[in-house]
Amino acid sequence: MAYTHIDPGKEIQLSEHFYSYAGKLDVSDLISQPLAELMKQEQASIEKEKEIFGQIRGIAFEWTQQAQETARLRQAQQYLKTPPVKHTSNVWTEGEYDLHEISNMVYSMTWQVYEHTRYDRAKGKSVIDAWELSWYVNFNTPREPDDTRPGRQLAGQDRKRYTDKAAMEKYLRGRIAAYAHLFTEISPPIPRDQAGRFSVNGVLLPGYTVEAPERTPQEVADDLLDFLDDDDTPSVSEPAPAPAAPHTARPAAKKRSGPKRSGPVR
Repeated sequence: MAYTHIDPGKEIQLSEHFYSYAGKLDVSDLISQPLAELMKQEQASIEKEKEIFGQIRGIAFEWTQQAQETARLRQAQQYLKTPPVKHTSNVWTEGEYDLHEISNMVYSMTWQVYEHTRYDRAKGKSVIDAWELSWYVNFNTPREPDDTRPGRQLAGQDRKRYTDKAAMEKYLRGRIAAYAHLFTEISPPIPRDQAGRFSVNGVLLPGYTVEAPERTPQEVADDLLDFLDDDDTPSVSEPAPAPAAPHTARPAAKKRSGPKRSGPVR
């Protein structure tokens, strides 16, 4: 029983079986031949089977090459079909259910407050007695690749409870300030180890850049040397002459003190 299947760009299957049983095949023209001759013809037939099988393998390899081209065409279409991410252009916005968001092409930050109430019999109405703050900083990844992979969330806290609203607001302001540096550009450079989140089929999406790798001390030193001309470095074979000793004036002779000596009296 034969089975064939093709999934373009992915897989082909070809399975062919031949079953022989007594009486199915006509061997009347062979039985008059010597046994040794039949064995020789059998081996030749086996070799022919292997030759045909090799041709099939060659055709399968040709299919692999064509399937690769089909896959490339599909992946290029996936890249072009990927929509740009939605963002707020680094401006805080307020959406449904009091969800506050700021975002750009790489990062997003959201926060939301849930109010807890209780019924105050003395006041005869419900009053707020607690606040729960949820906030998150995420990579603002496109739908492809899957943005639910581990590591998408950079920081955050879920339902942090406060009974003092002022304390909650102070904490929230601190969190916003701590991550404000992520929201100064529409498309900030992506950390090198996160480039895959903003790529489709291994190609970085339009409008994105990746952080430059940190430079080693040797690279920094080499760049500094490149700024020097040949004349800026002293020659080893011609050492610079030693500086001349500075000239100092000889101190004036001190005048003798005491009475002036006179010559002998003649």
